[in-house]
Amino acid sequence: MFRSKILPATMAAVIVLGASGAAFAATGENEDSQEIAAVLGAKTSIAQAIAAAERQTGGRAVKIDFEKEKGAYLYEVKTVSKDKVAEVFVDPASGQVVRTDDEGLISKIFDREDQDEFSKPAASSTTLAAAIATAEQHTGGKAIEASFDNEDGAMLFEVEVTRDNAMHKVVIDSANGKVLKVATAEDGEHDKD
Repeated sequence: MFRSKILPATMAAVIVLGASGAAFAATGENEDSQEIAAVLGAKTSIAQAIAAAERQTGGRAVKIDFEKEKGAYLYEVKTVSKDKVAEVFVDPASGQVVRTDDEGLISKIFDREDQDEFSKPAASSTTLAAAIATAEQHTGGKAIEASFDNEDGAMLFEVEVTRDNAMHKVVIDSANGKVLKVATAEDGEHDKD
């Protein structure tokens, strides 16, 4: 009799845990879908948000993402200048800078190697905004997020673009602005840092 009660209880627990896991996965997918819908519906384009952030800091944009903060979505743009790194938050409805978080002087935070790494985006002949435009033109989609990355010594832009409910990662050479690779993400999901 003891066994006959344990087996059904165990099965019920497995079913509940399985359903909870599926609900958690669906919530994650739903959040991605909401973020993508918010970017697609934004009145301010990614290029406009980058321009606002660069004007605000005098730096060059190296990353843009769409973040939910206190229930509202904002563009989060990381800019780098000769001596500082800043994160600029831009309202997608108005295009106005909401706030700027100065990450301080690079020389106080980073060693010489890191400083050299931050100088590379400024020396690149291709800007983040230009890389985004290239990726959108190449795929026929709309950029969701983008960043400047060092992959094995190669300085590249990675732009995530959505088109026809699919995500595409477009890799662009920062030296010449040419598309190097386009990969389709599985299940329409995009990367999160």
